Formats: sequence, C-alpha cells, structure tokens
Amino acid sequence: MLFTNAHILTQNPEMPTAEAMLVENGKISWIGAQRDAPFSDKITDLNGKTVLPGFIDSHIHVWKVGNLLTYTLDVRGVASIAELQEKLRKFDKENPQNQWIQARGFNEITMLEGRMPTQADLDAVSLDKPIYLLRTCAHIAVFNTKALQIAQVSAQTPLPTGGIADLDENGELTGVFRETAMSVVTQHIPPFSAAQYAKMIHAASNELLKNGVTSATDPGVLADLLQVYQDLDAQNQLKMRFNVMKIRLPDGGKQPLPNPEAYFSDNLRIDTIKFFSDGGLSGKTAAVSRPYRNLNEFGILRFEEDDLYDLSIEAHQSGLRIAIHAIGDRAIEVVLKVYQRLYQAYPSAQHHRIEHFGLPTDAQLQKAKELGISLCPQPIFIYEMGANFRKYLDDKALERTYPIRTLLDMGLKVSFSTDAPVVKSVNPFVGIQAALTRKDSTGATVSIKEAVSIKEALWLYTMGSAEANGNAHEVGSLEKGKFADFIVLNENPLQVLSENVCNILVEKTYIGGMLCEVI
Repeated sequence: MLFTNAHILTQNPEMPTAEAMLVENGKISWIGAQRDAPFSDKITDLNGKTVLPGFIDSHIHVWKVGNLLTYTLDVRGVASIAELQEKLRKFDKENPQNQWIQARGFNEITMLEGRMPTQADLDAVSLDKPIYLLRTCAHIAVFNTKALQIAQVSAQTPLPTGGIADLDENGELTGVFRETAMSVVTQHIPPFSAAQYAKMIHAASNELLKNGVTSATDPGVLADLLQVYQDLDAQNQLKMRFNVMKIRLPDGGKQPLPNPEAYFSDNLRIDTIKFFSDGGLSGKTAAVSRPYRNLNEFGILRFEEDDLYDLSIEAHQSGLRIAIHAIGDRAIEVVLKVYQRLYQAYPSAQHHRIEHFGLPTDAQLQKAKELGISLCPQPIFIYEMGANFRKYLDDKALERTYPIRTLLDMGLKVSFSTDAPVVKSVNPFVGIQAALTRKDSTGATVSIKEAVSIKEALWLYTMGSAEANGNAHEVGSLEKGKFADFIVLNENPLQVLSENVCNILVEKTYIGGMLCEVI
C-alpha cells in the first residue's frame, strides 16, 4: 500500500518530514517526497493530514487499565466519601456474583472531606461482603472489617518489610494499608482467570489504539498474566505491540520468582524484570530525604541496597534488563548504587531503567548520566496530581519535581508514559500538554522551568520510548525497514497552541500498515 498526500512528521532526524510512504509486509519499504514515490496500484490518499509514528507508552499497566473497563469499579474523580460509598453500593447491586467488591481510583485531595476513607466508611457500605478499595496510585488500599476478618488481620499481625498499616489513637487498625502491607489482605482475594486477563488486555488495547498508542509497556506482571500475553501472541490475538516486564519479588513475598526467559516476536517482547523500591509521591509513600510539607513523614523505602543488589545479579548476568520504580531521592539513591555495583562487577551493554524518577538530586542526575540509565517519567502526573504535589512537597522539592527539561539538557535518556490507571487519561496529548505548560488540572503551575517543547515531547513519546523499550530499530520513527505503525491526526501539533494540544484528535491508527478497527 502506498500512502500519499500526507504531512509526515517522521521523528527521523535524517528525514524530518515526508509526504508518502510505501508499506510492504507490514514494514516501510520506501518513504520520501510524493514526486519520488514508486508505483503502486494500491493507494491510500491521506488528504494532507498530519501523520506521526504511533505513540509508545513506555510505562502503563495495561491489564489494570482493562480491569477498570471490565471487572473492577472505577472511582477516579469521586468528589466525596458519600459519592464513593454510593458508587460501591450500586456496583455491588449490579454485580452480585462478585465475591469481593473491588474498586480503584480515589484521591483524597480531590474529595470534599480531604482525608483517606477508612474501614468504618467501607463498613457503612457492607458488613457482609469484603471490600478492597485501592487508591489511584495503587500504593495504598483501604479494607472493610469483613476483608480483615477473612484475612485474619489485626493490629498485632506482623507486616512484611516495606509496609505500614495505619492505626488510630487507640492503636486499632483504620483499614488503611500502605505498600507491601496490602498483601496480607490481597492474597486472600480470588485471582483472575486467564480468560478474564485476556478480556482486560483486549479492552485496554481498544482504548489505547483509539488514542493513537500502538506500543505499550506493561511494567510488572506475575507469571500467570505473562503466560496469557504469550498465549495471545501465539494465537495472533494481540492487537498492538507490547513490552512486558515480569515482577521479580511480589508484594509480601519472601522468595523471588524465577527470572523470565527472553521472548521476542513482532508483537511481544519479554526481556525485563521489575522491582518497586518505594511508593508514590501523590500519596506520600515515595521515599524522600526531606519530610513532606508540615509532616514528620519520609515515605517508605522497600529495599536496602544489599538486598536489592542480591535480587538483581542473576538477571543482570543473564543479559536481562532491570526496571526499578524509584520516585523519591532516597529510593533513587539506592537504585543508582545498585546499578553502579552491577555494572562494575559485571560489565554489560544493557541499559537498565528507573521508572518515574520524580525527585532526583543534582548528584543523582549526574550519576544516571554516567551509568547510561533510561529514565521513564510521566508528565501527565503534573496535570492530574499537581494539587497533591503542591500540598505535600515544600517549595524546594516542588521546584525539582519531574525535572524533564533538566534531564534533556543534560543529555539523559528519557521516555514518556502515563502509568495509567494511576491517572485517568491514557491520551498522550494530555501528557504532552502537561509537559509543555506544567499546569495541573486547576491551572496552577508546577516548576515551569522544567517545560519542554512540542518537538521534544513528540520525540519522547515515540523514539524516546522506543529506545527505553530496546526496540528503536523496529518502531518509534517512520523510516525504511521499520514497522508501519502510525496515526493520522486532525491537526498538526506543531501549529497548535500549547494550551490546546490535548484537543488534538487521532482520526485513524495503523499497525503494520493496516487500519485498526477499534470498538
């Protein structure tokens, strides 16, 4: 198929723009000026529209996005605890077959009460059915009394390293569990089946493709879900391209899981293991060296350096890549020290990753550059969680929150992503606009000096993410030899005001030169 009459922003520095491209067997065999196009009896006229490589979300929990579209109640955006309770009651009534009431997405900052829901709040919904309510960040959960009874958990229950359960003034549980402590209850929730996981992946794929995302990294899955991805790939049922990371140590686990076998196909890559070294910034569980504003809280550090190093050696030696969630500077410090020790003990060309990299110090920026680490921040956090950052971080910390401009100026390896469903929108243009304006949903600015340009943002959401995923030779730009994954837009992003970028629409999405039909 010859695609003609287009304004193609290739993301290839050697040919920044083109007007036509020929696709054969799913890959681009020629691209350039329309006057030079080879003959083809199959032509698609793109009517002068702007074309981009498909967006690559380098960090999005695909199955969890799909889960909120299928089996779990989405409470993102609830404005009060009363509204939350009403949604839970309605969901239970409409899904009486569910053994547990499961929901995710609240953010206490945006709710009328301005506080965390509690066990008592959930007991008002049900005393007979267990409730599992996950905060939007997925690092804090609330359970009702029935859930705690099933798990046989009390204030005296030993908790795994890296976990905390909140207690009231009488030393009793409030129902709020943070980080690895959640596992003492969640291990009692019936697991999803392979068929349910497959439904979640398909539901998420449709949502991503509608938003122009043609490749996505699912950062942290267990063996059962990893097998589902491989089975779907073998059955040619993956609608887009995936890079899937296996969890090395599950929450609350004492023994590490086996490292995965490296696996590569056109639609699926498995070559990375994943760790969490701290929590989330919006919920004050990211491990920081300066206390959160007006609080004597420093977040939660999940691993000490030696433990994390010991868990990483085998993967590093075998050529697997390592991706570690680290947001606060205390966690980043541990991860950088581990990576440095690995590279010194066992020299390797593998580019390991740090997911999020929210509050690095100047010294940590320099160390990340020296080590060649890939960094995966989420600019959309500024938009959706800026109010949390402004409440919980002091002015000095706020100025260096997700310092993307600084990362680029220093020549560090950077990619863009959403981390959905931590955030509600999977639309890359929402994150891009946040990277340009540094404004949150209220219009307040968070460190405007860290803003980037539209050209930089487009690169980071395409080639930057491809480089982070390790397959920039296949995707990320539109050039000869790469997969013909591209999107057709209603406007040229280079000609749209920064404040209006989020309104750009994806009119068509192509994978391997084939138009995607999405439901």
